[in-house]
Amino acid sequence: MFWLLTISCFVVYGCVLPFNNVAAGILLERNYYKPAPSSCHLLHPDQCTSGYLQNGTNNPSLSDSTGALCSIDPSQAPLLPSSVNITSSASDQSGEWDNESYVYPNLTTHDVQCNDPFWYSACTSDYCTKESASTERAGKVMSIPYLISALSSPPLGLLVDKIGRRAQIASLASGLLFIVHLTMAVSHSSPVLPLVGQGIAYSCYAAVIWPSVPLTVDKKFTGTAFGVITSVQNIGLALFPLMIASIYKASGNSYIPNVEFLFMSCAGLGVLIGLLLNRLDRRNGGKLNGITSDDESRADTGFANVEDEYFSP
Repeated sequence: MFWLLTISCFVVYGCVLPFNNVAAGILLERNYYKPAPSSCHLLHPDQCTSGYLQNGTNNPSLSDSTGALCSIDPSQAPLLPSSVNITSSASDQSGEWDNESYVYPNLTTHDVQCNDPFWYSACTSDYCTKESASTERAGKVMSIPYLISALSSPPLGLLVDKIGRRAQIASLASGLLFIVHLTMAVSHSSPVLPLVGQGIAYSCYAAVIWPSVPLTVDKKFTGTAFGVITSVQNIGLALFPLMIASIYKASGNSYIPNVEFLFMSCAGLGVLIGLLLNRLDRRNGGKLNGITSDDESRADTGFANVEDEYFSP
């Protein structure tokens, strides 16, 4: 059972901690800074949209079909120029810019670096201002799983001590993670509820996986078991970012839906491993799902022998 726990730790933490690393990008792409509407265009597509390089000219977004002002949703990015060809001679403030020239025949969102004063002050101020506000909003929502984990982990640990059911809870946590990432992959609803689910699942899983380790190995190998499972977990945490980066690039620099499908796959494997773990636990006396009594704990640690030797009348 120890090796099943180890594999479970590998895949389940693979859809929790690596997700936290890219959650900001996922939330921006999915909810808070979606691509600009494709049915709109700029009046002057080769000129800056906002900033001191506008030189007093207006460059509104217009509808392709009607020519009227284009309606851009608050969660969408403003339109960018289709091309830019500007050198430092265009402004006496160019000394603040990161580069001497900005020549982009086909400008994309990945070319716009909003930490460069050229973009956030001179040429695309509207785009960078909105990106900053959206990133801040996404950051606040990202704190939900951590807050839930911080508040719920101690009482969940106490509950597990009283009721056992470690393998069952691990399976349920994996199932909840599967639903969370399925929702993130295929819908555009608010991310708040899925992230609440992420926090609950993470807290429940952590509350049962680590106390299960000593129950699956001989007492003399407890330290070794923790070392092995932690090592395997960290191997996963090293590999998953590489996998995510490859999928992101192969998907046209997009997280949705393929990166979320990766997390779904990990959670699904966690469910299957959890079911197998429950089956093996029933065959082996139900240690994982049982309740460890005080007498058993003291006997396992040797405290009972110490008390008998020094404190018995």
